[in-house]
Amino acid sequence: MNDIFNIRRFGWYARKQFRENWKVYALFTVGIVLMQLVFIYLMCEPLRNKSYYNKLNSYTMNTFTSLFNAVAITAWIVGSYAFHLFPSSSKTISSLTLPVSTFERFSFAWLLTIPVGFLVVVTVWRVTWFLVTPTIIDVFPKVMIDYDNIYQNVLNSITVIWIFAFSGIFMVGAMMFKQYSFLKILGLGLAGVVILYIVEEWVLSALLDNQSVLKIPYPGYTFLNVTTESKLHLAFYSTFDSVYKIWWVGCLPVILWVATYLKIKEKEV
Repeated sequence: MNDIFNIRRFGWYARKQFRENWKVYALFTVGIVLMQLVFIYLMCEPLRNKSYYNKLNSYTMNTFTSLFNAVAITAWIVGSYAFHLFPSSSKTISSLTLPVSTFERFSFAWLLTIPVGFLVVVTVWRVTWFLVTPTIIDVFPKVMIDYDNIYQNVLNSITVIWIFAFSGIFMVGAMMFKQYSFLKILGLGLAGVVILYIVEEWVLSALLDNQSVLKIPYPGYTFLNVTTESKLHLAFYSTFDSVYKIWWVGCLPVILWVATYLKIKEKEV
């Protein structure tokens, strides 16, 4: 067991990584701050329309939007970065010859991607909103900042999927591609969404000859709504609901993490 994981050896490895890469981690933190400022600016943008603003009695600003987007994007980028050493032959040799086990290296990268990244984003999010809230209320007095539902939203299953499962995809991608793994996985994902949307629309059009309106808000994994000429409304179940949650939340992330670990083990052979 000591050969697989030793807390002292893991602590030494973590300190070494933070000492050597602190500039990169600091840059990630600055990027998170900038993301928060951009999201806050975009959330305030509709209120700059005076005619729209004057018609409002009040306006609730949900801070969850900026938190969710920042957590997801950070997990994807950090997940891709944390494993970027292994596909490179020169860097792989040096990383694999360190006196730490494969599981310890994987554990450090996983902790950096999921819990540490999440805590950093939440801290930056909280501090940023605390600092900008007085300015927002001063400029837009009708605005109410909503923190009440934030923790319920964080536990939303779709949020967990976007953070856990998708970060796992970027981890595996970092092991598969030597360069620009983040951009390659992102491109493949966008292409897959487009193809899935086209296939869905084609299949539904073939099955429903008398359709007049076809509404597909998001392809593949959310609700599909179809309205036919006979006014028949069909709402298919989301694959994010019911039993599918076990797959999305409990199975897929673990499978991707195990696949990443096994890819690292391959480098030792």
